[in-house]
Amino acid sequence: MNRVAASGLAALAASLPLVGGLWLAKALAVPVDVVRVAGDLSAAERTEVEAAVSGALAQQPWRMAARVASAVDGIAWVREVRVRRQWPDALLVTVQRETIAAKWGDGGWLTASGSVVATPGGSSAAWRPPSNLPRLDAALADGREAMRVFGLVNEAAAAGGLAVARLRENAGGDWIATVRGDQPLTVVLGSEHFAARMQRVARVYRRALRYADAIERVDARYDRGVAVRWRPAEQQRAAPSDLLAFAANGRRAD
Repeated sequence: MNRVAASGLAALAASLPLVGGLWLAKALAVPVDVVRVAGDLSAAERTEVEAAVSGALAQQPWRMAARVASAVDGIAWVREVRVRRQWPDALLVTVQRETIAAKWGDGGWLTASGSVVATPGGSSAAWRPPSNLPRLDAALADGREAMRVFGLVNEAAAAGGLAVARLRENAGGDWIATVRGDQPLTVVLGSEHFAARMQRVARVYRRALRYADAIERVDARYDRGVAVRWRPAEQQRAAPSDLLAFAANGRRAD
């Protein structure tokens, strides 16, 4: 959440004289009969906002706009909310949502900033995530750290015409990426130097591996090169070339 804005007569109460304050209190007793939710939201997200607004309106009318703004701001996927009273009986709630950037494990989603959110609207079929979102899983890291690693790895992969489809962290703290290209690859990145290692994989892929269908896994946990694990011979359409047997001085970096 970047910003919350609440506007309305309630915000002016502290600066008014006593008579004006009494008038204001009486005016604020006018109930809100109409709530208008504005923003590029799905039906499920709009329903979730309306539920938060209804809960806030059930309380006392004093500082109503501020309470509504705070309630909507508490929704994990909301990035910015503005609330304005439209007299006599309407409330305009304008919402900007966080961008859903990745699927998080089996039951959640990650925003671009790394916040973990449930599917808006619960299991409502009204919300459909983009079909090409990457999936992130982490045994140790939180959503923010997972998105940080994903950003480094995906940017480095793009140099070789690759895109990260899945990124997971195992219990030992090693990150493993599944990348899409002319051929899908599983890339073991280890626990550090993610960008440099994926850049190395991207160079090797672009020069030698992009048309090789016999690759099972690429291990980038070396000082200078990568190691390629080939599929069993019966699963290969062609034997791997000696030019594709990469290793870095026989020594892993971690």
